Amino acid sequence: MERDLNSTDAGGDKTVVLNCASLVREARLGKLENVSGKAPGCIYLWHEIFGKDLITTDYSPELRFRRRVFKSAIHVFGAGIEQVSERAGHSVNIAIKEIDSHEGKPFSPRGILESSILVQLWEWLTSKKLQLNDSVIKSPSYLPTQTNRDIKRAKHIRNTVFPKEYHAQKEAYSPGVIRNLTDSFISCYEKEITKEANQDIGSMDDTAGLMCDVTFAGSDTTSSSLAWLFLYMVSYPDIQEKVHKELDVVVGSDRLPSWKDVRNMPYLQATLWEVQRVSGMMVVIGTSAIRDMTIGGYDVPKGTFVAVNLAKLHHDEREWPEPEKFKPERFLDSDGQFVGWNKLNGFLLFSIRRRQCAGQPLAKIMLFTFASILLHYYKIELPEGEKIPSTEVSEAALIRRPKDFKIVAKKRKD
Repeated sequence: MERDLNSTDAGGDKTVVLNCASLVREARLGKLENVSGKAPGCIYLWHEIFGKDLITTDYSPELRFRRRVFKSAIHVFGAGIEQVSERAGHSVNIAIKEIDSHEGKPFSPRGILESSILVQLWEWLTSKKLQLNDSVIKSPSYLPTQTNRDIKRAKHIRNTVFPKEYHAQKEAYSPGVIRNLTDSFISCYEKEITKEANQDIGSMDDTAGLMCDVTFAGSDTTSSSLAWLFLYMVSYPDIQEKVHKELDVVVGSDRLPSWKDVRNMPYLQATLWEVQRVSGMMVVIGTSAIRDMTIGGYDVPKGTFVAVNLAKLHHDEREWPEPEKFKPERFLDSDGQFVGWNKLNGFLLFSIRRRQCAGQPLAKIMLFTFASILLHYYKIELPEGEKIPSTEVSEAALIRRPKDFKIVAKKRKD
């Protein structure tokens, strides 16, 4: 048990760290709302960055209301799921254009991935189609690219960019017409507010916080996932070849992949999920106990921060034989079919239950769309003479990126 649950009491702040799947599921499934809190400052100072949002709000009527709004808005926006997938076309196309501009010469994919993901998220939120060199992307006082993630600048972005854009969208909003995700937030807020009575749930202007959640959290996770994918593709060319063969069989040469192809691409899905697991991209997730409880026979007082050690969980030999090896087959069943996004006990990237990532449907669409199109279009290789990139991370962070590396992208089809 000592290995699976650690407890500290540094400076009076109690923390319990869960290191195995059984304890995580006991805490989060068996106890339902018991670990649904988010005490201010429990991980980094995210509450200062996001403000009145969904990710960092403590367990309260506000949280429950915002979660209903967010989930309902995602459902409405994604009702025509194929349309949502098609909306990713612009950002993928400009990523391809930027990659092609290197004309087969070595380049770092990091900046292209980060900027093109932001372009995609901004289009989903506002219907505006940006370019990679747009001031909205490049300006250090605007959207959150890798170079400007300090707290002061992030707070400036939150307090200026998102309220301004939200009010512009609200002014142009027409009931019954959903142009983008912000319209969907506004529409669902109006519907959900009629169900409330005498509770402090904030105001509709808090929609700006939800826009902030989508942009900050979505850009970090997806661009990092794609960077790790490229690293593992150049490190394991045999696996990249299997992905290419699947793409060729399912998609052929006359079109590009789309979300409707996802069910027929089990190997690509398995590869994407194994990248998430083996890379250790997400180090820890956690919430606070909102009442006294027990986990694994240990008393956990109210207010204790209950952390899930994903780095340990995703490399636990009891769940993952030879955990350091990159093996997409872990996520395939005996018939070669993808086992599902959340089916394996030892894999909890999106968390579970009350604090589960509400934006995961769009995250999956964006990750699959970018990965499938770019790998359908290119063979990713190392520059001649280059060593296989290190899997060490670039810096300590909750969402970890690989150290910068260069690739060569060769067109597979003209």
